[in-house]
Amino acid sequence: MKYQAGQTVYVQQAKATVEAGYPQHSGGIDFYDLKFSDGRTVAFPGYEITTEPRVGYEKPDKVNSPSHYMQGKYEVIDVIQGSMSHEGFQGYLLGNMTKYLLRCQHKHQDGGSEDLKKLIWYAEKYIANIRVETA
Repeated sequence: MKYQAGQTVYVQQAKATVEAGYPQHSGGIDFYDLKFSDGRTVAFPGYEITTEPRVGYEKPDKVNSPSHYMQGKYEVIDVIQGSMSHEGFQGYLLGNMTKYLLRCQHKHQDGGSEDLKKLIWYAEKYIANIRVETA
């Protein structure tokens, strides 16, 4: 979906206003600068933005959007993706999947469920970024 400057949108439950859009900015992904009620302007990929608040995201989300990854204007994963080739980024995602799989039972007292959810997040990101080569 394309968003227009001035349009009200949501990132999970947070209401924002579209400041500007950058179509096909990084790896074919549309990005948008969103202004929040606290005055922050943060860039988000279009796939994280909706026209209605998302149900079920009322609590902080440690897996999909940890608050410590959103301290600046850009989310860390988007900066990493923008700094690498497509193949390099896919390798980065595979490496993180491996990391979360190998330590899932050793890091937390939750039986590994949080790390496995993070592994799934990276796997979904990997799948979303697959480029099919045509002959």
